[in-house]
Amino acid sequence: MRRFISALIISGLCASPVVFAQDSGTKTEAKKAGEATKDAAKDTGSAAKHAGKAAVNGTKKTARATKNAVSHTYACVDGTSDTATLKANACKDHGGVKITAKAKS
Repeated sequence: MRRFISALIISGLCASPVVFAQDSGTKTEAKKAGEATKDAAKDTGSAAKHAGKAAVNGTKKTARATKNAVSHTYACVDGTSDTATLKANACKDHGGVKITAKAKS
């Protein structure tokens, strides 16, 4: 019986550092995982910020291109003239664009 109790005490003492080592290892790994999650959140926020800036810049470029588009003056069927970037958009309220016959050479 004495041997049995001694064996239990010795095995308990031998097993104790392993349990504590696992516990501290778990805490360390959990801390590292938390830090990695925090870093990932920062990276995601940074990526979203840059994507937003890219979208704004693209919108500005499109607006500039539209503003700088070449406008043409078209003669309308009713005798007025209209300015538009596309022939399809010209003279909508004036009966359409007047068709002129091209001379053959």
